[in-house]
Amino acid sequence: MTMFFIFAGVLLLLLLGVTTAVTMGFASIATFLMAGGDLSRLFLVPQRMFAQVSGITLMSIPFFLLMGNLMSVGGISQSLFGFGRVCLGHRWGGLSNAAIVACVVMAAMSGSAAACAAGIGMIAIAEMTKSGYDRAFSCATIAAGGALGPIIPPSITLILFAGLTQTSVNALFAAGTVPGLLLGFFFMLWSSYVCKKNNFAKTERAPWLERWKAFKAAFWSLLTPVIVIGGMFAGLFTATEAAAVASFYVFILGLFVFKTLTIRDLPQIFWNTVEQTAKVMFVIATAGFFQYVLLYTRIPQQTIAFVSASFTSFALVLLLIILILVIMGCFMEGTAILLITVPIFVPIAKSFHYDLVQLGIVMCIALAVGVLTPPVGLNLYVMASITGEKVMAIARQSLGYVVIMILMAIAVAFIPGLSLGLAGLVG
Repeated sequence: MTMFFIFAGVLLLLLLGVTTAVTMGFASIATFLMAGGDLSRLFLVPQRMFAQVSGITLMSIPFFLLMGNLMSVGGISQSLFGFGRVCLGHRWGGLSNAAIVACVVMAAMSGSAAACAAGIGMIAIAEMTKSGYDRAFSCATIAAGGALGPIIPPSITLILFAGLTQTSVNALFAAGTVPGLLLGFFFMLWSSYVCKKNNFAKTERAPWLERWKAFKAAFWSLLTPVIVIGGMFAGLFTATEAAAVASFYVFILGLFVFKTLTIRDLPQIFWNTVEQTAKVMFVIATAGFFQYVLLYTRIPQQTIAFVSASFTSFALVLLLIILILVIMGCFMEGTAILLITVPIFVPIAKSFHYDLVQLGIVMCIALAVGVLTPPVGLNLYVMASITGEKVMAIARQSLGYVVIMILMAIAVAFIPGLSLGLAGLVG
């Protein structure tokens, strides 16, 4: 009953427009006092908040945010889509496939759904519309491609999960690679089917010389995920060091290669990064005290006892977890959902001896569905703001991508090799 009141209160405050950090802080203190907690022990609030954000893993977040801000003015997205367009544009759904491929590469740089959608959307929408693509479908395709940002490493969502559960970041990154790439592949198949069914125009086949020029223009951009992911898997540097190296590399690209970045842009970029980091870290900090309150009230233990008594198979529990995350994603931001549910779902998974790395990927995919589902779907609003298209029109065209993501979450939940196979190979 206590858990029901906590989640009901959190959901109500978020729907009223209260920020995630304030909501979780208020809910934590209120629950602590309702459970008979000693007022004098509230000094633990700042202690727990500081402890939650002092881990070395979370240091990578500001660097990945910095890299995303540098990319937004660095010309990278334009070169990526241009390369995909000349290689795939002549096929059914070629431009939509090019946009998805560009989103996959962007995802392997930024780790953010909104950054992927915005970066590619501003370049690709005009090109797709000019070629005869339905505008709402174009927006939905890029919104779906952006949803790969939290799944394909380096993912900020996976970094948060690692920090909350003390799981290896490299293991989570390796585990997210195959499901993320498979999602991109199935997105491309679906977009090609829709384009052929609706007879959306194809562009003329580009000559090999033009493809070579586009490849040379995109070459340095394509090296970014190789540096980030390859360096971590090779053991050359940690996730935090990879984020710092990648940020510097993207800075060099924007300044000297694409020459779209100037020194005058840096103060605003740094300020945006500081502001975004403060918002993210404040939410994570309040989650530290929220976790303490849950343990104090023994809610995880009670939930485990209830689940163990009600379900003999963890398969039903997994399906229930995916359903809960998808439904919550319709009304709440993914980071808030992760911080609220991890203290509940992780102990349950441990009680059934389920691998936490696999659980992290399942939760990440299920949470990513939320960026495509109204009324809170972030990428829907990003694309609507860029194009002026109606949110619900984009949401209707996104339905096929949503189904694919839910099916992938279920597949990863029940087929360990999809997520743990590559993680095992890279150690």
